[in-house]
Amino acid sequence: MPPAPKNRNPAVSLRDRRAWLERQAYELSQSCPATPSNPRDCPLCDLRPLTAAERKAWIRTLTLDELEYLTTYHTTCYATKTGACAVQVKPHRRRLRPAAGA
Repeated sequence: MPPAPKNRNPAVSLRDRRAWLERQAYELSQSCPATPSNPRDCPLCDLRPLTAAERKAWIRTLTLDELEYLTTYHTTCYATKTGACAVQVKPHRRRLRPAAGA
């Protein structure tokens, strides 16, 4: 997901944030970003079969907190299912130094 908009004016910032979250929720309502299926445990599972207009209307009824929850849920779910949250660490190989005087 692209980063959320940032603005110093709280009124504009909140409006921009809501618009961004609604766009994200709409994109997520089209299909699961992590799998080609429509997982039953997804909060948007029952929404996906609806028409685009029905999905947009439903999304507009959500509170800001609900929109935040949906995007956070999907970001976390995606990272978990794709392994994107796993940190890859290269094994540390200690460099051997010759002993002093050798």
